[in-house]
Order: sequence, then structure tokens, then C-alpha cells
Amino acid sequence: MKQIFFSVAAIAIFLAFTGTHSHAQIGVKGGVNLSKFVGSDAGGADDIMGLNIGATFRLFGIGPVSINPEIYYSEKGTRFSDQISTFMNMDPNQINPDDFENFDLEFNLAYVEVPIMLKISMPFISGDVVKPFINGGPVFAWRIDCNFSLETAESISVQECANQNFPDFETTFKQADRGYALGGGLDFVVPILGTFIIEGRYTRGLSRLRETGVNDDIQNQSFTLLAGFTLGF
Repeated sequence: MKQIFFSVAAIAIFLAFTGTHSHAQIGVKGGVNLSKFVGSDAGGADDIMGLNIGATFRLFGIGPVSINPEIYYSEKGTRFSDQISTFMNMDPNQINPDDFENFDLEFNLAYVEVPIMLKISMPFISGDVVKPFINGGPVFAWRIDCNFSLETAESISVQECANQNFPDFETTFKQADRGYALGGGLDFVVPILGTFIIEGRYTRGLSRLRETGVNDDIQNQSFTLLAGFTLGF
């Protein structure tokens, strides 16, 4: 996976300093994440929905290829309907499984997320208005919020990760994440006004979210549907 990061970085440097620059663009994008924890220790994790909203910048380009740094406020997390005791590192010899039979445990993590996307338009199947594209690149993220909720048939209890009852959750989840994103979509060119965008994206974290030494093979994964608009200048 390191080769992907180095390749994208090399292409970005090449486009920035040796290419013919096309016009810059700035825009906004927003949508929803369908995310969950993945990995060998994330068994039983279910998807939850979160907000994804931010800005995109088209900086450099040669023909159909361009570099597009982006920044988002991105909500991720997961829901566990079983194996709660395993995730919380509880000793199975000292708990009653029936205590967790009717519990759902949901984690909600918010990040400032910065993808550096290499975008490739496909002129051979594009028209004057609709222009398909694919994109991909490295993603860097910094956690800005963390909370979890315990839900039963009778009530929902929402607590911050630094809650005194579970003080290790604040330090259990790492402050930063890194990964990659792959996606594609359609640009709808509106003369004079700019470009409308519809995009689907898969983002996979490569960093382990926990560093406890036990049950820590857990990463972020999300599928994102985005819509946006860019202005050219």
C-alpha cells in the first residue's frame, strides 16, 4: 500500500511543477457516510450513517488528469449488536453473557478528513454536459470527537469516550487515521455557472484504531455518497 501513496505523491509533484496548469476550481461537497469497523477483531460490527461535508479544490491538471485536495467534516463509527464484551476487553470468566443480550453498543467518531485525490476524467465517453470520472488517493484524518451509546429496549445512554466509567476509551482510540479512497462519478457542466458533481466513494483506513495490545485489529471503512458544486475561475 505504501507504493500507492508514493505513486500519487510523485504524480502530484509532476503535475504541480512540470505540467501545463488548467484553470483552478473551488467547490463544496456534502453527503452521507455508511461506515463501520472492519478487521479480524471487528466481528459483529454493523453499519451506521453519518454526515460528510466539506470543500474541494482543483489545483493542477494536464488534460483529463488533475489533483484535487479536499477537506471534510466526516462522521464515522459502528454498531455492535453482539460481542460487546469482547470489544470492551472484558474477562469472559467474570461476566454474565445475559447482561449484554439486549444491548446495542454504538461508537460515533468525528474526523477532520483530508483526501488528496487524483481525478481522471474520461473524455472518450464524455459529452458536452455529462463527463464521467474516476478518482483515488491517500486520505489523512484527525479525530475531533468521540462518544458511544448503550441502547436497550427501554433507554439510550450517550456518553463521551472520556467518561469516568470507561476512561480507557479516550486513549484507546487513536487521535489520527490514514488510509485511501477510491471512487467515481459524474460532472454535469453548466455553462457560466460551474459544475454539478455526483460521486460515490469507498474509503478504507489503514491505521489500527486501537492500541491496547488486545483485540486491536480494527480499522475504519466507509461508503460515501456525495453531491457538490464547483466554480471555475
